[in-house]
Amino acid sequence: MREIWYLLKCPEGDEADYAKDCPGLMASGEMKEIVCFQYQRMMRYGGRWHLERRTALPGCVFLDGINVRMLKRDRQGDKTAGRDVSLAPCEAPYLRDLCRDGRIIELSRGIIRNGAPVVTSGPLQGRERLIRRIDRHKRTAQIEIPLAGETRKVTVGLEIYEKDGLAGRE
Repeated sequence: MREIWYLLKCPEGDEADYAKDCPGLMASGEMKEIVCFQYQRMMRYGGRWHLERRTALPGCVFLDGINVRMLKRDRQGDKTAGRDVSLAPCEAPYLRDLCRDGRIIELSRGIIRNGAPVVTSGPLQGRERLIRRIDRHKRTAQIEIPLAGETRKVTVGLEIYEKDGLAGRE
């Protein structure tokens, strides 16, 4: 049977609450997995570096479905626990390819050589063409991925530790 993915749109910051409302679908056998993608990034506070997790696609929760019967009902505008639900079928999320365990995009590391990023480790290694913008101070990169028939910019963790052979100089 063909897998069907659904994109559940919700207000930014409420992804975890919306994901909590979906286990009934899993118990009924209509959904295999509920995924809210996160990425790792380095943050400095308290005089030390810490590895943090952030939501990669704010306002989006993915549902991995195996049952086509769910599409028979139009869930647009349906109310779940007093909240609006916008559920649409979509392709398998590209972010899944970047995740090791299926949910978290690990921190990538790389260098800048001749003005272009070269990722030496992590999920962006070999996928440098996706990178649109790098913020070296926040240790993040914006990548463009296909999502629901359009391209969307997503922030992921990228630590640049060297630029044109000038390690440690900045």
